[in-house]
Amino acid sequence: MRLRVFTAPECPKCPAAKEIAETIAKQRDDIILEILDISNINNMTMALMLQICSTPSFVLEETPLFIGEVPSIEELNRSIDENKSI
Repeated sequence: MRLRVFTAPECPKCPAAKEIAETIAKQRDDIILEILDISNINNMTMALMLQICSTPSFVLEETPLFIGEVPSIEELNRSIDENKSI
């Protein structure tokens, strides 16, 4: 499954979000991590198509999990497990 994390250079929460996402990707064999900077127009377009306008945001495949917040590792794992069959 693809986990995308949308970030922005000026976002104060994004470094923590990246760290949590990287930890999850190392722990789980079923996750392919993409960290996408929305200052890139293509990444911004993708975020807007997913109705995401805040960073950091976590998206599993096409399903937004957390928008504008940094979940704990446990919260992110639980959300991935709950949404992986959708």
